Amino acid sequence: MEPKHVTFVQTLYDAKPKVTRFQPGFVADLRSFILVKTRPGMEKQILDRFKALPEVREIYLITGKFDLLVGIESEETELDPRQKVAEIVVEKVRKAGGIEDTSTIIPIDSHYRATPTPSDRPVIKSFVFVQSETGKERPLMNKILEIPEALATHLLFGKSDILVELEVEKSFVNPPPQRVAVIVDRIGKFSEVKDTQTFVPLESVVK
Repeated sequence: MEPKHVTFVQTLYDAKPKVTRFQPGFVADLRSFILVKTRPGMEKQILDRFKALPEVREIYLITGKFDLLVGIESEETELDPRQKVAEIVVEKVRKAGGIEDTSTIIPIDSHYRATPTPSDRPVIKSFVFVQSETGKERPLMNKILEIPEALATHLLFGKSDILVELEVEKSFVNPPPQRVAVIVDRIGKFSEVKDTQTFVPLESVVK
């Protein structure tokens, strides 16, 4: 029987991730992200290059400083998962050329909604980077997960403290960018939030 994959509360450097739903035959997927700036006009070519990699689960074409946001999942429970991500970026992608810059995002902690709200309509993902008041990051992660469209919150190193994964329905009446803007406005009103940066993909590839 093929193993079933589950997500969980992922803790960096924890040799035994905090999993409460493990059963025989289940495999944990460690999740991380890469922001990629390509050479002008090479966005689709680099997107296809990532699409061919088995570790890559999602690729999003975005606008701004970076051109792509790549989601990676690995079954390996290495003590330092940065090694796996570095191998993908340096050995499998960068050496082929066409990439000007990358930023690797490996969460310290990742919290996932246990039962995402099902939808019969097509959906689109968006990503929100959040700056939090110092010491308020984890309570804020849990508060954001109470929003129905929030699928996951990731605690980060660096300028941004939290990465939020949102999922909204596609609709002509209420287009995703407008819907996402409403949700981000709600997040921005939490007292713990200092600033936000939002990415609504122009195109997405989900394996």
